[in-house]
Amino acid sequence: MIRKHLLGLVAASLLVLSVAAHAEITYAGGDGATPATAIIIEGAQRSSDGVPAEYAWLAQNRPLAQVQSQALVQDGTRIFDLLTLQTGSQTEEIYFDITAFFGNF
Repeated sequence: MIRKHLLGLVAASLLVLSVAAHAEITYAGGDGATPATAIIIEGAQRSSDGVPAEYAWLAQNRPLAQVQSQALVQDGTRIFDLLTLQTGSQTEEIYFDITAFFGNF
């Protein structure tokens, strides 16, 4: 169990470094609990910048959470990645607004 957690931390650290190397990423918006309060990834030009930024945010803000699923959600003209997280017995959904870079590879 500790080994798995340690490997997760190493992978998360590498993602943070990867994001820093590719773009000047910042986060705006809200807490990610709903589309209206989604976390906005600023500075990502492509999915190759934005998706690792999502996981870097998770590593910084939900370090013990495990991603159970990821889904693409459209709400009007906005596009979101919806990540369902599991931390112990608690489940949480986090919305990331990916409109700015969605479809850019």
